Amino acid sequence: MNYNTTIRGKRQSIVTVLDIGTSKVCCLIGRTSAMPDWFEGSGDAIQFEMLGFGHTRAEGLKAGMVTHLDSAEQCIRAAVDAAECMAGVVAEDVHLSVTAGRLKSESFSAGVGLPSGSVREDDLQRLMAGGRQYAARNRRTVLHALPTDFRLDDNGGISEPRGMCGERLSVDLHTVTADEAATRNLMLCVERCHLGVASLVAAPYSSALSVATPDEAKLGVACIDFGAGTTTLSVIADGHFLHADAIALGGNGITTDIARTLGAPMEHAERLKTLHGSVFATLSDEREIITYPCVSGVAQGNINQITKAQLACVVRPRIEEILDLMRHRLAASGFAAEAVQHLVLTGGGSQLTGLVELASNMFGRPARLGRPRAMTGLPPAAAAPDFSAAIGLFLHWARGDERLGTRTEQRFLRTGTGYFAKVGEWIMENF
Repeated sequence: MNYNTTIRGKRQSIVTVLDIGTSKVCCLIGRTSAMPDWFEGSGDAIQFEMLGFGHTRAEGLKAGMVTHLDSAEQCIRAAVDAAECMAGVVAEDVHLSVTAGRLKSESFSAGVGLPSGSVREDDLQRLMAGGRQYAARNRRTVLHALPTDFRLDDNGGISEPRGMCGERLSVDLHTVTADEAATRNLMLCVERCHLGVASLVAAPYSSALSVATPDEAKLGVACIDFGAGTTTLSVIADGHFLHADAIALGGNGITTDIARTLGAPMEHAERLKTLHGSVFATLSDEREIITYPCVSGVAQGNINQITKAQLACVVRPRIEEILDLMRHRLAASGFAAEAVQHLVLTGGGSQLTGLVELASNMFGRPARLGRPRAMTGLPPAAAAPDFSAAIGLFLHWARGDERLGTRTEQRFLRTGTGYFAKVGEWIMENF
């Protein structure tokens, strides 16, 4: 268990990832080749070549949750179809990011006896299965169950216990869970598009994998992803994923504030935020005039004016609210907060002028803007912070750090509405 990328089984694989957000649905198809068996992978051990890229405006989704099944399905179909046409392949299953379902991060210990006197594969499976079963109580879906430390009897600090001798094996687990209903509806939407769900990945985790450097992950880093409907937080330290959290506030809240304060149409409020939004006002901003139409006068062409400094006064309170909530959530995480040495901001909302400096002041730690790792064939548009979570899904696949299994959990969650389920139902009804 370390931050560096490890090798997944096949020499060459086609991997499809799907990031379903509040403002956009993004699908990426990549091809990867493994290095020789003797190569101990660094962060670049697996090289991805981007084959297909498709994204569309999201509808029927709010804060990562499905609110209108048919609309969300059409958006997913459009994004996947664009990626398939560009790649020249047909996607069969996807690795899916999850922000919905009130993400919950929890750490606890579990242990099993070793009847044979040594650690065997079935001992590890029993240990992990018990930990996942405990995390799944209260109708929660386990997205991740990651070991942070193994102990044999009284000896800790073990990263790979297989084959070692002892009487009892214990593990410290970090789990991330989501509400089962929200997760099932998300999977239902994907399966209605005749796609299988290969894995479920917490969006905060995939974002951190995409933008954090190996050194930052070793020393301790917190990644804050400013999405349209949600803002997520993740902590990685000593190469381990330690904490995840999310709040249902994001860039859309800033857009709404601008529209309500100025009486501007939503599309123009979004444009004002994107082109002129800032959290700090300078002397020159007080002289820079921005024009915009008012809601009641769009048809008549009525134009209003505002200075860039006045716009900053509208934007800043919401940004401070989001950062303050993230700061309190991080402080409540305990050990994870103590491990954080750096901040990395990513997501579409992170590109507001002055946001990095404000976050650094409020958290009392160095901060920077994080962009996803470069990949061969990646369109320039997909190299922006908006697509960090999508790119991180490839890196999560490459890590293979959940080889002890999420497949069983996902089989249990299958909704029975996918393509193969419908074929089986038709056979049963007609023969």
